[in-house]
Amino acid sequence: MEVFDISKPSTLFFGTQRDGLSKEILQRADGFLKIPMVGFTESLNISVSVAIIIQNLTNRLRHSSIDWRLSEEEMLVKRLAWAKNSIKEIKRIEARYFEENPV
Repeated sequence: MEVFDISKPSTLFFGTQRDGLSKEILQRADGFLKIPMVGFTESLNISVSVAIIIQNLTNRLRHSSIDWRLSEEEMLVKRLAWAKNSIKEIKRIEARYFEENPV
């Protein structure tokens, strides 16, 4: 994990123990991360695996000179997208808002 290049934008995919990742993802991947195992452990629960890798990568980023944080504008865009995907009937709410508050 320590040789993974944190200076480049990356996308991480996690597969389950039973099914793994799709052939398409495996064929298109630029690289793979492996969590070192100690003792008799052969596999980890996927949530544990994700937590270990994300913790490792964010720890390394925090201790680097890489400007990895989102800008205020980027954070607002992400929060709005999250809200739109989380709120039931968002289209109806937006339509009603814009009817009452024309731009």
